[in-house]
Amino acid sequence: MRIYKYLIHNKDIRVKLSFLCSSVLVCLLWTAPQALFADTETLERIAKAEREISYVGVRLMTFISPRGTRTFEELVIHKSPDIFYAKELSEVGAPKQLEDSRGGDKDHRDNQGRDRGENRRNGREREIRWKKTNNLFSKKEVQLIAQNYNLEKSSSTEKIANYEADILTITPKFANRPTKRIFFARENGAILRVENLNSESVLRAMSVYTRISFDLEAVERKWKVFKKEIKPEPQRSYSISLTESEKILEVKPIQPTYLPPGFQLEDIRKVKDRKNTIHLIYTDGLLGFSIFETTDKRVGRRNDRRRGSDIVEIEGTRVLKHQRGPTHAFSWSSGDMHFFLFGAMPPTEMEQVVKSMIHKANKK
Repeated sequence: MRIYKYLIHNKDIRVKLSFLCSSVLVCLLWTAPQALFADTETLERIAKAEREISYVGVRLMTFISPRGTRTFEELVIHKSPDIFYAKELSEVGAPKQLEDSRGGDKDHRDNQGRDRGENRRNGREREIRWKKTNNLFSKKEVQLIAQNYNLEKSSSTEKIANYEADILTITPKFANRPTKRIFFARENGAILRVENLNSESVLRAMSVYTRISFDLEAVERKWKVFKKEIKPEPQRSYSISLTESEKILEVKPIQPTYLPPGFQLEDIRKVKDRKNTIHLIYTDGLLGFSIFETTDKRVGRRNDRRRGSDIVEIEGTRVLKHQRGPTHAFSWSSGDMHFFLFGAMPPTEMEQVVKSMIHKANKK
């Protein structure tokens, strides 16, 4: 009460206090957007460096799953978004014969094992295999990450491959989403290390450069050697419009009416080696799921014989459901259309997507 009476009778104090409050408010309104802008600016800087900076280096890749941990060394060259290749040099803790790149599926690995044996018997050097690598963030993904995740920049006290680094930590605004930590070169924004953590903040994958050079002459020299060894793989799919997808299927494609918070349609693609099939890709910037739609009758018959699947009923439709690691998959049919949905999303969210598609198909 005494303070109140004092302010009433002292005009100069009231004016000064009013000015002080106004100044504090202006600072708060100015600082919050600036901090947010700075974090988004950092993400955009990293994405730009991915597109524009040339380098050659060696990195360690580690993947952790319920089946175990796999760590291997990769040789990497990057000249542009279209020239970004890596080849496996050696697997940590593995026998010598496991060197170089291996395929992702069991049949392919078995075939490579037979090839290795034949090459050793015949005394021939095995062909070096390279794989094309995608940049970490597209422009669309940068926009979605800024909307759906918190971005916080901090300094790292350790050097990575002899470069001083800063850290961008990307944490989710929604539950059951991943976290990503990006260590990038302070001088040019190039990515030096990436840590991927699941929704429980458990590390699931990591890559870190042990050697990296941004010298343009060195990159050009290496590229002249490497490009003779690289055999580009044929493009398996390509982007199409919604109108083109309807022509491929000969019916209007079914898009989900329910999407998990923050998710958007990123791309529609035509699968080259699959008849009457389209691929819809949805993402929130970091996390994603895919939907394949086809009118190929052979796919429907294969779905009926899929082993190891549970059968659930959603909206009166028989749906096959199975899980492999963090990935959940659902397949079902509606009339002449066959659907396959998969992604590392909570199964309850995935079932909501399936339910919305079945409901929409039944209304047609």
